Amino acid sequence: MKPFFNLRFENQDEARIKAYSLARSLDPAILNFDYNLVLPEHRVSPDPNRVVRLYKGAPRGFEQEGLLSLAIWLKKLDEIEKTKKLIESGKREEIEKLFDNHTSYNGITALVSATYNPEMAQVFAPVNSRFRDNTIYEINLPASRCVIDCHDTGRAGHSREILILGMIFPHEISRIKINNTLEESELITQCGRYVRMLHDPKSTNTEVKNPKNWKVKDE
Repeated sequence: MKPFFNLRFENQDEARIKAYSLARSLDPAILNFDYNLVLPEHRVSPDPNRVVRLYKGAPRGFEQEGLLSLAIWLKKLDEIEKTKKLIESGKREEIEKLFDNHTSYNGITALVSATYNPEMAQVFAPVNSRFRDNTIYEINLPASRCVIDCHDTGRAGHSREILILGMIFPHEISRIKINNTLEESELITQCGRYVRMLHDPKSTNTEVKNPKNWKVKDE
């Protein structure tokens, strides 16, 4: 999964303003896949309108603006169109290479990673970061906004890595984790205080550890 927030700009504030201004100008319709053209193994659901619940670990404070792909950060909107066309083309080998490049940090990606499993999301929201205040976002969006990495190029295992086209819109963020502490880690085990550094690739968990430690957006 790609931690887009590790970017470095000469003027990060200016870059952020420009990126989000560009994001607001986008027609949301272009960030949906035509599921009639997407291969069955890449579909998150047979029903493109089905709302799926996902989780993403990232720095705190993006719930009002959304989470952008690297392509939007760098104003490379043609990458969004190219990515969409490729995934809808059904060319398996090229699609697998696209997913591999995304999960391997190669090139300018038009995808944003998320997962069904809050444990995996926790890996991307480290509790002991000295540089950033991290959290986990709960996301709800229609299946047509995303595809599944069925090739497991990102080594997500049973947690599954879900690839969202372009960006995560503010209205698609429904809840935010409140306290992202060691005691509240989604990776904490049932035996003692041992906390794993990585998710269990065999885990199929889709529920958060402590629902009371989550707030509804704008609450």
